[in-house]
Amino acid sequence: MTAAPLIPIQTAAELLAPQAVSIDRLRRLSGGSDVQFAAVYAPLLAGFAEYVQQVPDAGQPERTLLQARLHAAERTLARRRGAILPLDAEPEQVAREADLWTYVLFAAALLRELATALAPWAITVYAPRQQPLGRWQPHLAPRGFAKLPHAVAYQVRRSGETPGPDGTPLMIGARLPEAAWNWLWREPRVFAAWQHLFHGRPRPDLDPLLAP
Repeated sequence: MTAAPLIPIQTAAELLAPQAVSIDRLRRLSGGSDVQFAAVYAPLLAGFAEYVQQVPDAGQPERTLLQARLHAAERTLARRRGAILPLDAEPEQVAREADLWTYVLFAAALLRELATALAPWAITVYAPRQQPLGRWQPHLAPRGFAKLPHAVAYQVRRSGETPGPDGTPLMIGARLPEAAWNWLWREPRVFAAWQHLFHGRPRPDLDPLLAP
């Protein structure tokens, strides 16, 4: 059996440059200002890209997980346009929270069940001169294998192991920028919905927007 190739660890900018068209569509679909996109969308995109690198999408290994999640985010934001969130709110609340609901959907499209998406793969990390650093264990290094000391490359192969419980909640804390957390904390109802997206069932009005 041919060994899986070593893939260089890349910066977020290097990983996102080929996805410029998709990111431009996300910018337009977000409906916010350039300042808002730079403050909360762009840092999440960068952190997510750095985290998943070029790991394949298990369902369609010819594309990367980064590509798959960007397309999912585009689909979700396209559905978001014209949707009223939350359905049981007064018009003033709907207007005040509109941009934040859009961001929550964008972030969920990138991050939901991320640990499950990575579980089919065994990722071995390497230092310079192809020195193996061992297999990445997300629960021990939740900031991602690209952040491991001395890591410069990685190898991806099918793990063949039975996936355990979804560990995504351990991963997302460092993915969201501080400005996004502050935004969520200012709107307790939206923050509660955010938590349910990763710790239980999402609101029924969010399910159709996030469906594959």
